[in-house]
Amino acid sequence: MNMNPAGTTATTLGTAAIRVGLIIISAFLMWRIARILVGRIESAIRAGTQGFAIEREKRAATLGKMLRRATWIVIAIVTSLMAMRELGFDVTPALAAAGGFGIAAGLGAQTLVRDWVGGVLIIMDNQFAVGDVVRAAGVAGKVEVISFHHTELRDGDGALHFIPNGEIKVVTNLSRSWSQPTVRIPIDIAEDPKRVLAVLRDTLRKFAEDPSVKAHLEGEPRLLGIEDVYAGYFTVLLQVKTNPGQRLEMMRELRIAALHRLREEGISVRPAPGATGPA
Repeated sequence: MNMNPAGTTATTLGTAAIRVGLIIISAFLMWRIARILVGRIESAIRAGTQGFAIEREKRAATLGKMLRRATWIVIAIVTSLMAMRELGFDVTPALAAAGGFGIAAGLGAQTLVRDWVGGVLIIMDNQFAVGDVVRAAGVAGKVEVISFHHTELRDGDGALHFIPNGEIKVVTNLSRSWSQPTVRIPIDIAEDPKRVLAVLRDTLRKFAEDPSVKAHLEGEPRLLGIEDVYAGYFTVLLQVKTNPGQRLEMMRELRIAALHRLREEGISVRPAPGATGPA
């Protein structure tokens, strides 16, 4: 009887290597299929009819990124465990550790679980997407990153805020569907209110006809009238309804148009010295 342990070992290792190679190839194919499926989900969202096109684009990009990340993690873990088993490693301790982690998460890591659940709900409910301007957890800014664990907001000063998803209780989305910002213009109390209102009404009409802003408007800008009278000045309210993501830009453009026209008409917008409170 001819026994060749070295040859048997080599054959076993060779077979294991082939199996590991097949596992890796299968994982690669699964990853490719998953990317295709996620891409189709993104395309379906973009081709939908709910909301504005820019909203669908942001939601598709956000959901697609998170699905790809989650799929990659699952495939990587399963592939690693299968490869280790084929190479003769006992994966039972790894599975036991995973079970222990699950128990620990249930007993002592409720915050982490809460953050992950919050991240899933944010995406499933379509509360906001990357690129939206929101107020959440006492912070306002543009959403730069949404992960299962946290959300990153960039405020107007450039500071980046990391907010655990579990801490987000109430979200104010300033980019959803449409926005209707109000601009306050302070007018010197010596000016004729009727003339001021007539000038601003004509300014809004021309503003709505401007090709550079017309595409971003929803309906006609509104002159709401005089808001209040103070010691030395009064304030006039202008309102514009705009597309998602254009709120701040349209407010800036409206201020520029109003101030430019008032200057042309010789109407002062500077409050009298010492004007600090209501009349």
